[in-house]
Amino acid sequence: MKRATLSNHLNLDEKQMKKLHGQLNDILSDYHVFYQNVRGFHWNVKGNDFFVLHEKFEELYTRLYQNIDELAERIVTIGYQPLHSYSDYLSHTIHKEVTDVSSEEETVDQVINGLGMLISSQRKAAELAGEAGDISTEDMLTTFVADLEKRMWMFTMYKK
Repeated sequence: MKRATLSNHLNLDEKQMKKLHGQLNDILSDYHVFYQNVRGFHWNVKGNDFFVLHEKFEELYTRLYQNIDELAERIVTIGYQPLHSYSDYLSHTIHKEVTDVSSEEETVDQVINGLGMLISSQRKAAELAGEAGDISTEDMLTTFVADLEKRMWMFTMYKK
C-alpha cells in the first residue's frame, strides 16, 4: 500500500493540500473583488436609507477585510503563498467588478449575490479541507460561512 506524501510540518497530504491551497487562493481573490465592490456601494449608495446602508456596508467590508487577512495567513500556515496582486485576483475570481451602482435596491441585490457566491465557494473548500484532515482550515471556513449567512439573511430582510 502506497503511503500519502506529506506536504509539510502539518503532516497533511501534499496532493490534497495543493488542491486546497488553489481553492483558498481563488476564495482570497473572490474576497478582494467583493470587498472592493462593497466599498464602492458604501461610498456611492443613494436614497432614503443612505445612512443605514452606508453603515451596514461599512460593517460588511470591515468583516471581509478581517476574513481576507485570516485567510491569507492560513494559506501561509499550510505552506503556500497567498496571491497578492489585483491582476491575480481578477484572473482567479468568480466575482465581477461592479461599477456605477448607487441605487439602494441594486447595491443590496449585488451584496446578496456576492455573499451567496462567497458562501458557496467556502462550503466547497471547507469540505475539501475536511477530506484532507485540515480541521483548522475547515473550522475557519465554517466560521466565515456562518457569519456571512447571517449577514446575507439581514440584507435579504431589507428587501422584504
